[in-house]
Amino acid sequence: MIKTHRNFLLPESNGHHVNIDINPIGHLDIDIVELKEHHDSEFEQVTFKHAGSVTHVQGVDEHSNQLWNIPLHCQDAHELNALILRANDELETLMRDL
Repeated sequence: MIKTHRNFLLPESNGHHVNIDINPIGHLDIDIVELKEHHDSEFEQVTFKHAGSVTHVQGVDEHSNQLWNIPLHCQDAHELNALILRANDELETLMRDL
C-alpha cells in the first residue's frame, strides 16, 4: 500500500495548482499551492457533486471539522474518485489477509 499523489489545475483559477495525496489508510490531503491552503478528510467524509463543467469535491476537515469545497475539472474529479475507490479496495484486501 503506497500513498498516491496527483497534481491538478483548478478550473478558472489563473493556473492555481492543487496537490492531492491519497493515503490508502483512508485519508485525503489536499494543498492548493498558490493560496497556501490545506485541507484533509477521511474518505468517508468526501463527496463529489457535478455542476456543469466542474465537479465540486467536498469534505470535512479532520482537525477543525470545517466543511471544504474544491472545484476540479470533471475528468480530474473522476480520476480522484477512482483512486479513492482503489485505495479502499486495497485496504479491505489487506485487512482480510491479516
